Amino acid sequence: MPGPLAGIRVFDLTMWMVGPWASTQLGALGADVIHIEHPNVDWGTLGAGVPPRVNGTSIGYIAWNMNKRSLFLDLKTAEDRAIAHALLKTCDVFLINMRPGVAERLGMGYEQLAAINPRLVYCSITGWGGDGPMADRPGADGYANYFTGFWSVNGRPGGRREVYRHFTQMDGTTGLLAAQAVLMALLARRRTGRGQRIDMNMVQASAALQATRLAEFLASGNAAEPLGSAAYATAPDQAFECEDRLYVGVSVTSEAEWAAFCGLMERPDLMADARFSTNVERVKHREALAALLEPVFRSKPQYYWMEYLGRAGIPCGYPLRFEQLRYHQQALENGYLVRPETSGWGRIYSGGPPWSFSETPATWTGTPMPGEHTWAILDELKVGAPAPATGG
Repeated sequence: MPGPLAGIRVFDLTMWMVGPWASTQLGALGADVIHIEHPNVDWGTLGAGVPPRVNGTSIGYIAWNMNKRSLFLDLKTAEDRAIAHALLKTCDVFLINMRPGVAERLGMGYEQLAAINPRLVYCSITGWGGDGPMADRPGADGYANYFTGFWSVNGRPGGRREVYRHFTQMDGTTGLLAAQAVLMALLARRRTGRGQRIDMNMVQASAALQATRLAEFLASGNAAEPLGSAAYATAPDQAFECEDRLYVGVSVTSEAEWAAFCGLMERPDLMADARFSTNVERVKHREALAALLEPVFRSKPQYYWMEYLGRAGIPCGYPLRFEQLRYHQQALENGYLVRPETSGWGRIYSGGPPWSFSETPATWTGTPMPGEHTWAILDELKVGAPAPATGG
């Protein structure tokens, strides 16, 4: 059965992660995503050259371009621009994540394409927005991490600030919001019959991601300090080292959980301590509370705490490595990982679609080799060949 976006076609003129991640989501939902690559592309730099490489291709390209078909076009040539415009007459969505002005120079500006296809939903993603002194600068995850202050709340208590180490947090968030915006514009088109332009940038996406931190600062004037593994709003809510030098994370989020937690820890005196009488007080005296709990956690191994915290209904967990997650029963039974087949890299592991539809299921298909579907797409359009590929 086809996915919820079956019949929707996407012209995907994107690179690196932000744009490709957005179109990957649309492809998983059933859209026919046609990813455009230059015929002379250096395969080793595809996907920003993110190591390691697989068969000479960046792992970033493989991870961020699933659920698509791939077409070679050189948009600097009149012949290939004509092919692109013919294809765009059949498309519902146009995605691009290049600096302001590049699309217009390639004949892919909004006004140019809206004249060809008034129903087109046109989504442009930039690093910094279309105006201001930084508009022409390239955007990247690390730069956005620095600029937006995201790094300023990460690190050890009292230590130096650290960059958030889950690389591509800003890229991924912006890409997901772009996919969401495209879906809303398609919904609006059903009412109006017209397409529209969507402008997005990584700074605005970062502000959305940091809404709580920004609200706290604007309300109080106090910048959040790094807390290591601890949460800002609840306590105890952090990782503790166990007897076997492994870690367990515990998250006490209600007074009922706090009572159960004190009973499990065999520390009823904590319930009577005014410093810990409410969550507000526990947060205020977080360090003192952690100092009392640390030796208790060190008295038993990780598996003990996981067993008994779980029985007591207290949210808990332990850090899994990816090789453990791959075979974890919970991940297996819920399809957390999938193994799509690719023509260039064989079967690979990937996270699957994050949604489950009862009537219009999402799918996750392997990444195409650059330009792999060029001839099939041109045959569908009944147009001539694009510029020959010389890269490799």
